[in-house]
Amino acid sequence: MKLFHKLLVFNLLGKGIFLLVFLMLSPYLLSQLIIDNTDEELLAKKEEVVKLIQKAGIENFISNENPEQGFGSYNILKEEYILLQAVPADFEIAEEISSEKRIIEEEEISYRVLDDVIEIAGSRYLLEIGRSLNTIEKIEGMFFQIAMGILFLFLAFSFLLDSAISKRIMAPFNKIIQSKISRINEPQEFHDKSIRSTTKEFELLDNAISEMMKRIQKSFNQERIFISHASHELKTPISILQSKLEAIFRDENLNSYQSEKLMDMQDTLQKMKKSVNALLLISKVNNAQFLKSETVDLKMVVEGVVEDWTEIAEEKGIQIRIGKIDPFTYTDTNLSLCQMMLQNALSNAVKYVETGGEISLSGTKNGDRYDILIENDGAGIDDKLIEQVKNGLVFLKDVSKEKSGFGLQIMYKVALFLGVSLEIGSQTGKTRVCFSFPIKF
Repeated sequence: MKLFHKLLVFNLLGKGIFLLVFLMLSPYLLSQLIIDNTDEELLAKKEEVVKLIQKAGIENFISNENPEQGFGSYNILKEEYILLQAVPADFEIAEEISSEKRIIEEEEISYRVLDDVIEIAGSRYLLEIGRSLNTIEKIEGMFFQIAMGILFLFLAFSFLLDSAISKRIMAPFNKIIQSKISRINEPQEFHDKSIRSTTKEFELLDNAISEMMKRIQKSFNQERIFISHASHELKTPISILQSKLEAIFRDENLNSYQSEKLMDMQDTLQKMKKSVNALLLISKVNNAQFLKSETVDLKMVVEGVVEDWTEIAEEKGIQIRIGKIDPFTYTDTNLSLCQMMLQNALSNAVKYVETGGEISLSGTKNGDRYDILIENDGAGIDDKLIEQVKNGLVFLKDVSKEKSGFGLQIMYKVALFLGVSLEIGSQTGKTRVCFSFPIKF
């Protein structure tokens, strides 16, 4: 998960958990506040009732003929009620407020009830004042619904706001990653340009990456310059040796043994020449000494490469099968390098397929890629060698004397330089080489 997404998720989770706990406690806190307020109103109502009775007289509430009937009154909505009942002189009860259920007109209603004994004109009366709790319960339900709505709205607004702010804050970091790490395939492609940022940590990261890449560039440049110079220096003595061997071959006094040894020397010299040329080519590709300004018709290139190798394959008893080849032009590339890359793949296939084997070749469009696929029978390529090539080793380990590995390296280096994805794999007795050219819209 990206740092931006982690910050966003953790921020939302923190706010969400805090708000959820608050909302879970809010109904209880609200209920307590309403109940406390109701209790205060009940106490105030008691004082009003006492004053009203004292002013109007108790006989207006409880008749002297039937004092045991008491007095009862409640409003039409049954939200409040008052009960007044005569009690013996020795009846005692402390003033208390509690939540109780009462049945009024066969309807059970929850009330907050105040009970107290009051004394009027020398007589004692039990006064009970109740206020319905249904309103409180409705308010709690409404509050919970409103609170949940506010929670979701807050989280949605917070997500959008945090996303915008985090994106803006992380913009320099993303730019550093994209421009200085993820899009750099080769060290020479790196260009030191500071990324503007108001975050100190991002500035330190930018400077650290730039300094590290400069050291890597210097090391790679030294290696490439050495390989390039060494290749050029080796070409001269090889040419001299080639000339001297040719001069010796013209000597009529050579016997068969000497001619055979000279032929061995000639073969060895040719291998050295190929290796030096391969090293020189790899060095030039690494140093980006080729222009990428041509538009190449890949269908024509594939057909041309196949035509060049068909006769050689037939001489070895190998059949080349041509599958579907879609027309496709690749822009901003180099024709000679494209041809060389495909020729190396096909030449390897022809070289290592045994007599009676088969090579299949196709070129198809797959979404945003154009894939050129070459498959052949025969022994596959060791995964260790492919891994060494990917890691950029110039002289490969565990390579037999007959195989230099330069052909693989040239394919990989050229593909990387041209922006082409290359996959090589060996399965079920077949070697598969796939070149994926990006389709530029």
